[in-house]
Amino acid sequence: MEVKKILEIEKDIKDLNIQGATNVAIATLEGMKTFIEESEVTDLDVFYKDLVEVGNRLANARLNEPLARNGVRFVEHMYKKKVSDLHTIDGMKQTLEDYCDNYLFMISDSKRAIIENCVPHVRFLENILTHCHSSTAVAVIKGIAQGKDSFDAVCTETRPLFQGHKTAKSLLEGGISTTLIADSAAESFVIGRGSVPIDGVFIGCDQITMKGHCINKIGSWGIGMSSYHASKPLYVVSPLLKVDPVIGVDELTIEVREDRELWHDAPKELQIYNPAFEIVDNYLITGFLTEFGILKPKEIADVVRAKYSWLFES
Repeated sequence: MEVKKILEIEKDIKDLNIQGATNVAIATLEGMKTFIEESEVTDLDVFYKDLVEVGNRLANARLNEPLARNGVRFVEHMYKKKVSDLHTIDGMKQTLEDYCDNYLFMISDSKRAIIENCVPHVRFLENILTHCHSSTAVAVIKGIAQGKDSFDAVCTETRPLFQGHKTAKSLLEGGISTTLIADSAAESFVIGRGSVPIDGVFIGCDQITMKGHCINKIGSWGIGMSSYHASKPLYVVSPLLKVDPVIGVDELTIEVREDRELWHDAPKELQIYNPAFEIVDNYLITGFLTEFGILKPKEIADVVRAKYSWLFES
């Protein structure tokens, strides 16, 4: 960890200057590439061990980031297949950098595949609500809205960091009629008591369990529950690269952020609890919009094992 830029990336992830699962994963792989390019270690085994340490340190800078951790797993998997052919430090560096780039491409290509494989099947929906900010969910909503004379999107302001403002700006840039609401108003809109009638809900997520639960911005469970009781579909837009192959819902630890996010100069005697995410139970989820099409929660495990078997290497 002697490379200054890597330490800066770690700090930026922890300080939320780098936000969102995709951006954290990209930062992790770019940090690994930085180590590859700048490390002066010449012993092949030591170099590889140090690289994995860098990757794991960045990928675990925040709790709920399997997309980044899976990137490290992917590099390890590919390296094990090739290690017997790597005899020079320069050759190893080039090979490992290529693997980092391969995973970065997998991330970007999954977004294309989600739009291509899933949007045609949900274009029947008219007015959509989304919570927090997911660039892929926004891209799906834009795809659904394309060519329609009448379409409205509702997005939440997402306290305390207001990530929903990014969603609102992106939707407006796409020419979509957009309404911004307080995140605490979302449930009322879903059940039909808002200014825009809602036909369906699309959210992103940061983590998926093998049983099809997902972890997303705090407030998502309530939105999922209101969708369930109002018989409105709730779709989670996410590549299966966010599946955590190890941690089940009962072992999950949710990231709790600093008190000052909610109240910078709060009274000293005040107790503050500020969870960043929460679990959305699988029975609340209509389907996952993935790079392999729309999947029911119960289908997640089989598809992941078939498509990303390298996730299950010890």
